[in-house]
Amino acid sequence: MERYVEQLIEDIFHAAENVRWPWRPEELGLEDWISDDEEEATAPRIPLEEWTGIRKIQLTPDERLSVTQLHRILEALKRMLDAYNWSFVLQIAVPERIQYRTIRENFDQVAKKKQWHMGFFELCAPGTSHGMCALGEFCHCSLFEELFKNFSDEELSPVEERRRHLEIEIVHLKKKHGREWEKYYPYHLDPEFDDEFGNPYDYGFGEMDEQDRW
Repeated sequence: MERYVEQLIEDIFHAAENVRWPWRPEELGLEDWISDDEEEATAPRIPLEEWTGIRKIQLTPDERLSVTQLHRILEALKRMLDAYNWSFVLQIAVPERIQYRTIRENFDQVAKKKQWHMGFFELCAPGTSHGMCALGEFCHCSLFEELFKNFSDEELSPVEERRRHLEIEIVHLKKKHGREWEKYYPYHLDPEFDDEFGNPYDYGFGEMDEQDRW
């Protein structure tokens, strides 16, 4: 198995170093820029297996891998997905075995070749219900449902809007960091921690004269 793992990682590294982009960066100018929504709708689509040259069937089931082997393959896959601008991004801490299983089970998805904006590996197959998600209890669909369950379209005052953002961020931090969430407390959203200038977003710098700005 170790020999196979070594060869698989070598194949993944090769795929990352030989990305077949649909454009050349030097050919792009600011006049070519489009919005995220427009690119999302118009970006060329291609099966990820075809684009990378890595097939889902090549990815060994996680139960056959040691902790070390799984970690090495997972890190190689993440670097490769970054190289293809189809990044594997998680909003909360997820055990590596579940991360690998999620990538493997969804590797036969269709990717979008984006030029201007970030592309993201799809964590669930289309039509997958929460109970069938490869992420299991770490399902991001469930996370976002909880984060925005009290969200409404009603117009809020700046103070109310800020308070809502604080509540959402705290729920997110508790999910992501567990008991250590307070280490990452969003002081900039809490009015109790406004600085003397009354500006919660300047992190204490306050207003500066023009000559003092960077």
